[in-house]
Amino acid sequence: MSSPFERDVLASAENIIYTTRRTVRFQDVDAAGTIYFPRILEYFADAYVELLVHRAGLDVPKLLRDKKWAAPLAHAEADFLRPLFFGDVVDVDVVALKVGKTSATFGHRLRDGSGKAASIGHTVHVFVDPTTFQPIAVPKELAALATVRAAS
Repeated sequence: MSSPFERDVLASAENIIYTTRRTVRFQDVDAAGTIYFPRILEYFADAYVELLVHRAGLDVPKLLRDKKWAAPLAHAEADFLRPLFFGDVVDVDVVALKVGKTSATFGHRLRDGSGKAASIGHTVHVFVDPTTFQPIAVPKELAALATVRAAS
């Protein structure tokens, strides 16, 4: 059985847990005129935060102020499948989620205007006590997202 985080699976995933649309800005491209590689991870991070707000119902600024938990990034990777250019409208999808005891893995995809995958990747967040940075259980609001099957 294939992993939900394999390149081909992420690229062709039909289940979208969350999606957001954005336009590739001038400051997002490099000298070649294509999207600069760190921006892909930035787009993934933006979709992750929006997922927390819009799907998990979390008040992220309050969460950061209250310091109940933190979720630093432990791993990130991205594959580039086709170029994106200044002015392109892209959909940033969260298409896979695996919740472990103290971590969560999010599968991401950028789709170009034709709906084709332009980039895919995944990020792993480890949940920690923000004071001690010791691992803690994944918060229940996030664990509940593992049952989400379609964006509304």
